[in-house]
Amino acid sequence: MKYSISRPETTDLAVSLFARTLHPELFEPHECFEYRGGTYQATVQLTSRGHTVEFRRDEQFVTEVIDCKQALLPSIKRLCLYAIESNRSLNYQLEGGLKVDLCFECEYITPDIYNRIEQEYWKDAQSATLSHLDDSSGFNGSPGLSFIRIDPQEDALSVHGFHLYPEECAIVKSQSLFSFA
Repeated sequence: MKYSISRPETTDLAVSLFARTLHPELFEPHECFEYRGGTYQATVQLTSRGHTVEFRRDEQFVTEVIDCKQALLPSIKRLCLYAIESNRSLNYQLEGGLKVDLCFECEYITPDIYNRIEQEYWKDAQSATLSHLDDSSGFNGSPGLSFIRIDPQEDALSVHGFHLYPEECAIVKSQSLFSFA
C-alpha cells in the first residue's frame, strides 16, 4: 500500500460518468489495474481523491470518476455529476449496447461502530485488487483507507470501491457494472 498526503472531505466528493476517455493528467494515480480481455479493455485507478474506471470496447468508451466536486473535469459528454452524499442508483444504456449500472452511498456512523467496521475493512483491503493508505487524515491514529475489488468477466466488469474517512467516521461505497446489452 502507498501513502498520500491529502484527501478531500466526503462533502466535497462527487461521482461523474462520461461517455469518453479523460486525460490521465487530470488525476494523481496511486495504484492501477489494467484488464485486456477478448471483448473489452478496462483501466481502474485509485487516485489521490477517489478513483477512476475507464471501460472501452472497440470505439466505445465510458469513464466513471469519484473526485472533488470542484475538479476541473470536462463537461463534454458528461452523463452525470452527483454529490456523493446524495446516495443513488443509476442505469445508463449507451450506443452500441454498452450498459452501465452504478450505485454509490456515503455512510456516516458513530465512532464506536466505525472502529469495529474499520477493522473488517482493513482485513478486506489485504486481499483487494487495489488498496491505498492516506496518512494525512486520522481518527485515533487510523489513516484513511481506499480499496477496490475488481471482477473481470468475459462480457462484463464489476467494480466495488470503498473509501474510509476515519476523521469523519464515514465510508464511501460504490458498485459499478459495465456490460453489453
